[in-house]
Order: sequence, then C-alpha cells, then structure tokens
Amino acid sequence: MAPGRWAVLLVLLTAGGARAYRPFDETDADVAELHVLELELGPLQLQRSAGFTSYVPTLIVNLGVFPGWEVVVDGLANVPVGSPRAPGSTGQLAVGLAVKGVVRRGSLQGGEGPSVAIEPELLFPSTAGPSEFGLAAGVIVSQRWTALTVHLNLVPAWSRSHQAAGLAGVIIEGPFDWAVRPVAETYVEAEHGASAPTVSGLVGLIWRAAAGVALDAAFRVATVDGAGLIELRLGLTWDVPL
Repeated sequence: MAPGRWAVLLVLLTAGGARAYRPFDETDADVAELHVLELELGPLQLQRSAGFTSYVPTLIVNLGVFPGWEVVVDGLANVPVGSPRAPGSTGQLAVGLAVKGVVRRGSLQGGEGPSVAIEPELLFPSTAGPSEFGLAAGVIVSQRWTALTVHLNLVPAWSRSHQAAGLAGVIIEGPFDWAVRPVAETYVEAEHGASAPTVSGLVGLIWRAAAGVALDAAFRVATVDGAGLIELRLGLTWDVPL
C-alpha cells in the first residue's frame, strides 16, 4: 500500500460504532475483497425524537485482510443541533472493532444456497454516560435469488453497561441486477434492564452509480426506550483497491 493511502486509512480509523451495510443498521454475509478498502460513509444523517434533533454521521471501514475475512472499524457520532436541546446533551461518540468472516460461501459469493458469516466485535466505551468495554457476536445468513435478497441477523451481546443484550432482524433487497433497487429493514434490539426494546423499520433505495460506488437514501422510523424516532439517511459506499 502506498504511504499516502496508509495515511488516509489511519485518519479514517481514528474517526468514530454503527455495524452495518449501508443504509442499514444490520449487515450481510459478505466481506470486502482481499486488498480492498471498503468505505461506508453516512455524512448526511438526521434524527428527530421527543422534540429534539441530532446529527448522526457514521463511518464504517472494511479492509479485506485474508480471502473471506475482513477487519471492520465502525464509528457513530450523535451531535445535538438546533434549539431547544435535550437537557444535558453534549453529543456522543461510539466506536467498535470487529473481525468478519464468511464461514459458508453461498449465493452472495456466486455459489449456491445461503451464505453464512460470523462477526465478533469489541465495543469501545462511548463518550455518553457510564460506559465500559462491551462485546457482540453476530451471525449473519444471506440468500440471494433473482428477484430478492434476504439477510438474517442474530447478534447476542454484552453491552457497554455490562448487561445481557441482543439484536434480531432482517434486511430485504430488490433485484440485485437493478441499477436502483428498493430495500427495507426491520429489527428488535433489547438490553436487560432497559425500559423498553428498540424496534426499528427502514425503507430506502441503493443506486449502483459506478463500479465500486453505490449511493443510498433511506427513511427510518423507530421506538427507542419508548420514545418515537424518525431519521433520514443519505450516504455512499466506495471500494478502494490498495
């Protein structure tokens, strides 16, 4: 890798958890190709909940390190904007480091049947409230047909507040051969001791703009700790050969 590209990578890795495949909160059973840096950028994302607005940019860096395996660094910021602001809100930053591997090559890799991947992740303490290191261990099963692709996610976790937690959900995509394909996602995420689970639903579009470049737009509705939330997401995914 050229020195300049190493510098770019180091800058990106210091930005800061989102675990995903754009524009979703979940992911698929595939990884970046060997010696390819896949950047998932969410520079234009706004949330509205309980009368308050937040700017929530995300960054995910996937680096193919072995055939069928990648290293993932994901980061999410939550910055209150406008006025009024929620009492005590100062913004937050959360970062995770994961290794993701394809343990069964299937339809996502040009083969037959389901693709299966695992993704153990270390969650670094966030800057919001009491927070410690956490752990997550995702299992992802994906199946692609001509007219439809489905990704199932099951993610048991030990949260940053050291409570048992977990996520279960599904992503549905339209025909992969379409330049612009419709997509949807739904999931439930719960943590022991939380007042209520997070229930989320998303609809959007992914546009394959060029080789190695995809743009996305999505609208998300959720309930978090019993409060309603709406979110607009605009971003891109860019594959950079190294």
